[in-house]
Amino acid sequence: MKDIFDECDFGEFKLKNRIIRTGLWESQNRQHGYLKPEVFLRYERLSKNNVGLIITELISLYPHDKFSDYSHSINYPLFMKDFKYLTDICHESDVPVFAQVAFANCNVNGKQMIGVNDLTLEDIRQIQSDYIIAARSLSFAGFDGIQLNIGNNYFLSKVIDAKENTRSDKYGGSLANRLRMIIELIQAIKKITPLHVNCRFNVNPRDEEESLEIARLLEKYGADSLQLTKPSSPQFFSKDCKEKNILFDITDRISGEVDVPVILGGGLSDMGGINDLINKSEISFVSMQRPFVYNPTFLSEWKKNGEGASLCSKCNNCYWKKTSTCHMTAEE
Repeated sequence: MKDIFDECDFGEFKLKNRIIRTGLWESQNRQHGYLKPEVFLRYERLSKNNVGLIITELISLYPHDKFSDYSHSINYPLFMKDFKYLTDICHESDVPVFAQVAFANCNVNGKQMIGVNDLTLEDIRQIQSDYIIAARSLSFAGFDGIQLNIGNNYFLSKVIDAKENTRSDKYGGSLANRLRMIIELIQAIKKITPLHVNCRFNVNPRDEEESLEIARLLEKYGADSLQLTKPSSPQFFSKDCKEKNILFDITDRISGEVDVPVILGGGLSDMGGINDLINKSEISFVSMQRPFVYNPTFLSEWKKNGEGASLCSKCNNCYWKKTSTCHMTAEE
């Protein structure tokens, strides 16, 4: 039987368990982006307490993006120094760490708030170049992988979405064309860096065939692992799927039909439920965010006790207030 504390392979990495810590927002930055000591302490506590893999909070590709006040920026002057220290902390505990990179507003080549259908070829090449430069910086900073967040409500999710993307050139129309910009990016990153490339993309449980085809195409053209998500906020998982994670069936199917690791996320928070899930499906990896905000050491408690459930109330204040700290524990 599978157990969340099994040592297991995740692509080229050997993980201590099947739990992936995925990040969201990070507001504990000093002026001009420098990381506060609290950030390093958080990563130290995570990496020393039995997490399998860490994916950072959002690192914004552009400094004046919609979420730049609540995220790290790839462009601040001491990025390399600060994040090399952060990745060293994780590696001291033999925990791989990926950098989540995305942007919401497209402001390139002197233009503001460009829509998907208004992108010129020059704009597309600029975005790809910016990602490639960022990937090189991440590699120099010691990251093991990059998570391309092409899901949720970030800009590249709109490039994939047929409702948003009505282009008539080679970057629009068929699903393969709508993925072309991302596929070219994946191939370029893998050509010039040693980074593991993870793609976090939206799935539609009502259109499993398209979701499956996205997974197949990403795998075919170089993605090393996948994380499935939805455009909605974390609150979606709390209110609308109390009995069953709505991503379960499609993640189970994709996990059985691709040969790269697939991560299920969204609202999971108890050891017994996760073990039951992974033993009744093809799913091998589960991600969490809010339980780690409430208590970054809870996995050590689960491992010691052989059972456990997060005490996170899923109030979502860490999401709505765009911090990586728990407002409930701060009030206690």
